[in-house]
Amino acid sequence: MLKFLKIFSVLQIALSFFIPTIFAQNRSLQFENFTIDDGLSNNSINCILQTRDGFLWIATKDGLNRFDGQNFKIFKNDPSNSKSLTENYVMSLLESEDGTFWVGTWGGGLLKFDPLHETFIRYDLPINDDDYIQALYEDNQHYIWYGTTNGGINKLNAITKKILSYRKNLTNKFYFPDNNITSITQVNKKYLWIGTLSSGLFKFDSVNETYVQYKNNPKVANSISNDYVWDICNYSNEALILSTGAGIDKFDLRTGKSTNLLNNKIFSNLNFSEMFRQTIKDHNGNIWAGIYNYFGLFIFPKAANRTQNYIHLIKDENDAHSIISNRIRWLYEDRSNNIWIGTEEGISKLYTTKPFIQYRYSPNTKQTLGGKVVSSITGNNKNILWVGYAGGGFDKVNLTTNKITQYKHDENKENSLSVDDVISLYADKKGNIWIGTFYGGLNKFDLVNETFKSYLNEKNNPFSIKSNWVQQILETSYGQLLVGTNDGLQILDQQKEKFYNYSPVVKNNSEKLPEILSINALFEDREKNIWIGTWLDGLFRYDQQKQFLYHYIPEENNIYSLSASKVTSVYEDSKGFIWVGTHSGGLNKFDKSSQKFYHYTTRNGLPNDVVFGMLEDNNGSIWISTMKGLVKFNPTKETFRIYDQSDGIIHNQFNWHASYKDESGKMYFGGQNGFIKFDPNTITIDSTQIQISFTSFKVFDKEATLPQSLPTTKEIILRYDQNFFSIEFAALDLAPAHKHNYSYMLEGIDPEWINAGSRTTAYYTDIEYGKYKFLVKASNADNIWSAPEIILIIIKPAWWMTWWFKVIIVFAIAFIGFGIYKYRINQILKIERIRYNIASDLHDEIGSNLSSICVDGQLLLKSNLLSDNERELSSDISKTASQTLDAMRDIIWFINPKNDEGEDIIFKMRETASKLLVGMEWSFNADDGVRFDSFSLEQRRNLFLIYKEALTNVIRHSNSPKCEVDINNQADKLVISIKDNGAGFDVNSVRKNTGLLSMMKRAEKINGRLQIESEEGIGTKVSLYVKNKN
Repeated sequence: MLKFLKIFSVLQIALSFFIPTIFAQNRSLQFENFTIDDGLSNNSINCILQTRDGFLWIATKDGLNRFDGQNFKIFKNDPSNSKSLTENYVMSLLESEDGTFWVGTWGGGLLKFDPLHETFIRYDLPINDDDYIQALYEDNQHYIWYGTTNGGINKLNAITKKILSYRKNLTNKFYFPDNNITSITQVNKKYLWIGTLSSGLFKFDSVNETYVQYKNNPKVANSISNDYVWDICNYSNEALILSTGAGIDKFDLRTGKSTNLLNNKIFSNLNFSEMFRQTIKDHNGNIWAGIYNYFGLFIFPKAANRTQNYIHLIKDENDAHSIISNRIRWLYEDRSNNIWIGTEEGISKLYTTKPFIQYRYSPNTKQTLGGKVVSSITGNNKNILWVGYAGGGFDKVNLTTNKITQYKHDENKENSLSVDDVISLYADKKGNIWIGTFYGGLNKFDLVNETFKSYLNEKNNPFSIKSNWVQQILETSYGQLLVGTNDGLQILDQQKEKFYNYSPVVKNNSEKLPEILSINALFEDREKNIWIGTWLDGLFRYDQQKQFLYHYIPEENNIYSLSASKVTSVYEDSKGFIWVGTHSGGLNKFDKSSQKFYHYTTRNGLPNDVVFGMLEDNNGSIWISTMKGLVKFNPTKETFRIYDQSDGIIHNQFNWHASYKDESGKMYFGGQNGFIKFDPNTITIDSTQIQISFTSFKVFDKEATLPQSLPTTKEIILRYDQNFFSIEFAALDLAPAHKHNYSYMLEGIDPEWINAGSRTTAYYTDIEYGKYKFLVKASNADNIWSAPEIILIIIKPAWWMTWWFKVIIVFAIAFIGFGIYKYRINQILKIERIRYNIASDLHDEIGSNLSSICVDGQLLLKSNLLSDNERELSSDISKTASQTLDAMRDIIWFINPKNDEGEDIIFKMRETASKLLVGMEWSFNADDGVRFDSFSLEQRRNLFLIYKEALTNVIRHSNSPKCEVDINNQADKLVISIKDNGAGFDVNSVRKNTGLLSMMKRAEKINGRLQIESEEGIGTKVSLYVKNKN
């Protein structure tokens, strides 16, 4: 082990001499790592494959894993389930053209995956020596070829299930020299190329069943490097890349000759075996090569010199984002161009990135950037970039050669940089570089002599620089060199080398620029206005034409004022708008015509409210560096696209003054760990729609048991008591979770789409029975939305809420109702019979007797034998009997069911009026719409008795020659009025007699209102108001 570590250290030292002076890389090398702690079944990775449904499958030494970008689902052998994985050691994976997923196990044979039920079907030969499958491939005729450890190579017809074997112990055309097959591929739809463990490379003609063998021959310069061919990569139609036990070979398909790509001094001088496990070519043509024996990963860029321009990645124990292990077992690029690296200790994922070119601080290399934190960037031609660092001096970077020249403070040199803490850099029109430092004053760099002149504060010199903390430098169009320090703004007279306070001439009562200011930003716009951004004092604008100084600060009651008093940067776009970056106040757009500031903060889409730099591209978009990523802002649509480390920028935290745009339109932004360079035209929108899959369906927080797998399920049926459920979903582009936005809706419950952000679970509680459609869609980082993924959810009603139960209930209610109705009809008929019998009995018995009494009384009155007292008594008896007979007849009339119709009552009332009002002029008027049959028997009787009593009072007390009876409907009331033109009386003074009291009580009894209107000498009107039940 000690010998191995020594060799490894020598390798690292050797590599540092062959890395370019500064390596500008197109891809971030920050990995996201996954282990058993993240849900993997095992850390030792044998194969990785993304199927067309978007899932990533990972074969390990202990189980098969399916990854949806967030969670792993593990498939393992279940002894009680014959359709489970036959063996947990999974070695190879393949998706055939028809979408069938094949799994090669090490000891369990070849399996076909059933996605509907998530089970496995075995397909290999019944003999045991082909159970250990190491390689899988589908040829252009759709035959499945699988290579084994001991059973040679086998050809499967998936339709007929017929298998042909080619191995060492067979004869004739089925003979093959090696039983241990490591890799299979096909080029140009013709020959199969087969790698073996110890017999080299084979070109196999599957039609004629012949082969050509290529082996290592030390005497032949262009033979393959080693007979251990572990992997074959299709490099082009003319070449293969072979991963062997002695390095990487490029194999020429036309000549059959091989070239070892690592045949150089670095590797030939080291005593170790370069056992390369696998090589792949990514979508950009770069070669990725993984070493099995703990030497990490090599990346060979497409257009670079192969002996010098490469990257060697190894595990860094102090960096959680370095590659997870130095033993590489598998390499894979998915459809989104993410790189997956399977190792002995887990998986490392390298996200696909935008074409940001990174210039990193790499202290372990011989030459690197001068500092870790970039504090300023500027340039004076297309090829030279000047980069300042906090504590690291500044660099001159040749963008053509990538050569870097560092400038730092040297105590032994009188004319060196005053201090290494650089805050700002500025290139003037004469080509001089001005350097503002932190407590090192102002430095002027002479490019020709490469010497520095320092300007420091001198206490006794009023013409020296105010402060040694120099933050900003600007050369105006009038040739003035403005120097902004932490204590104010000055002008440097370069001829006299004297500093003067910047006190521009002002008119019209304009305020003057304060002498003490902390200057953060200086800018001159196209109208030659000077903009001065400060720390705590807001923003100043000096209009040189009007000679007026404007001061902008935040105003509490003015929404169009500056958002914050700490100004970090000022910029003018092509349309003349002024953009102001602030610390904690976000971005401001100043409209000169309206003099208004418009604010953009985290509430509008900024990732952070600290804005450092702003640059406009040729399409009018504003690029903004912040403390939490780089932003592309579309001012027209007011949309933000945020770029972070997963997109390829070096670090999410940028820095003050570290932004620059060169003449060609390329942009540079600096911050922690270095700076990035990019052409905005190459940062394109990813218009690919994301695939979405449902990954979990839980009822009461427990995974639901479904008849088939959830990804293939289109409809879920639940019982009525399973109406608390959750649905999980995932975007299968395998991008970082925070790069997705989800929206979902349960039709019938949610009135509109619910914006879930990056949340991937929808919860629903106490949902009523019925049919529902759940829809979910997702957007990528460029806000391109997918089509909705849909699943139907049916909640069955409880048995007492089913249609058949409701039908039974309806019939039962109808039956009971009919029974009640029939019972009531029978009761009504029975009561009517009783009423009829009572009326008949009263009429026949009591009525007859009363009639006899009346007749007898009349006869007695005619007798001459009666005394006066007897005659008076007989008269009273006769009258009483007559009155009782009349009352009895009324009662009999009402009891008799034959008189229940409304017309009968009106007739009765008219008849009663004609009898009582004999000898009087009277009238009886009843409206056609008046009906009494809606009133009960008791109500009808009381109505009649009140009416009769009123008529009786007219006869007895009114002395009226005329009486009018009127019966009509008023709104919802029945109104009966009896009016006479008799003597009348004082309603308030008259004593209520028995008749009036009886009428009032009867009116109350039927919820009516009795109204008596009377005036002496004019007459009386009695009105009865009863609410009509119609």
